[in-house]
Amino acid sequence: MMGRSSRVFPERGRGSRGCAAAIACAFALTGFLGLLLVSPVDTFAAAKPKVGDAAGGQGDTAPAKNNTDAAADERVWFANLNETKITLRGSAPSEEDRQTSLGMVKAHFPKFTIEDKVEVRESGVPREQWLAAVSFGLQQLALMSRGKVRVDGGALTVSGQAANAQEYGKLKKALAGSLPTGLTLKADAVRPPVADPFIFKADLGPNALSLAGSVPSEGARKSVRDLSRQLFERPGLDDRLEVASGAPKNWDKAVAAALRALSRLETGKVALSGSAVSIEGIAPDQGTAVAVSSQLRRDLPERFSTSESIKWKEAATHLNSDPGTAQDVAATIIPRIKVSPRNGQVWRSGSLPPLFPLGGEH
Repeated sequence: MMGRSSRVFPERGRGSRGCAAAIACAFALTGFLGLLLVSPVDTFAAAKPKVGDAAGGQGDTAPAKNNTDAAADERVWFANLNETKITLRGSAPSEEDRQTSLGMVKAHFPKFTIEDKVEVRESGVPREQWLAAVSFGLQQLALMSRGKVRVDGGALTVSGQAANAQEYGKLKKALAGSLPTGLTLKADAVRPPVADPFIFKADLGPNALSLAGSVPSEGARKSVRDLSRQLFERPGLDDRLEVASGAPKNWDKAVAAALRALSRLETGKVALSGSAVSIEGIAPDQGTAVAVSSQLRRDLPERFSTSESIKWKEAATHLNSDPGTAQDVAATIIPRIKVSPRNGQVWRSGSLPPLFPLGGEH
């Protein structure tokens, strides 16, 4: 029994050592896996910048940016205008200056609701300079139907839409003129008022050409005036054009075509309403009357429509010489010229199409 026992016990010892080794391996494997799982987390956490950590090199950067933003906020004041409300934001150098600027707002916009969220912060900007900049900005905002003025230290930004053509002219003149001491114009994004429909008219009389309606810009106004001087020999040019938004595409080309057609008449009118063009007047002869109509249709940009009512001098003379037959003749003399191909006829490029019989003759 003892010998048998001596053979059994060594096997149990090997089993215990094997079990212990297996447990140790399991713990080692678990620890290794734990390292694999924990290490990335520890590494990611260590990579996060810490405020005030000089070793990281990033801890000092974020506070510097925040300080810059805070310094910028201390210099900024702005007012936003919509149809019924004025919103004030930013900062004022002192409580007295905040109250003074609020009084300016109430004076310029007595019927508007005012939302005042301006805070008091030291900015280093002289109060006289700050108040002058705010006052000038509010004067421009009062000329708009909606818009925004921003005073950033000594820089002024103005944007929005003018209330009407007259106010737009005043605003542009003010921004182009002398600004308050220490103030510079950073940006001017003010749009003219919208004209709907967008109308342009030119009336050619015996001694003058009159221009009225809307143009999309001061540059377009100058171009129209220059072209009128080139095309018309009338001594007078009456310019009553106003700048507005809402011009259709290729408006400038359509106006040029209309003015060229009008310049071939002795007296007459052209009008553009949106993309619809009309012309009426008296030509020196029958051929010119037809040519003017054809030219206008040819030169107008795509999507512009036209209507013509052009007479010529011989027809007008005939009517005046025989008053008794004026009514009958008037029924057959072109209240409007129509040029259209007939029987498949094709005209040569650049040639003048024939004038067809009038008064129902075919």
